[in-house]
Amino acid sequence: MNATTDQGDAYGFKARWMAEKNREAADAARVAYNFPPSVREERVNYYLAEADRWDAIADRAQHGDRNNVR
Repeated sequence: MNATTDQGDAYGFKARWMAEKNREAADAARVAYNFPPSVREERVNYYLAEADRWDAIADRAQHGDRNNVR
């Protein structure tokens, strides 16, 4: 069931929040000098990939999954 304008978007809101937290973690990983540069870059890439994944989940919650129509 799609949310109307007067209903909250709990799944989308939580997913956007998680995406933002992963972007913040990526920013922190950029300056985590206790790791060598290669590991820092791996960590940044991981957190940014997770942020993209959460954004995709939020988009599906907001717009519906058009690839999975029954």
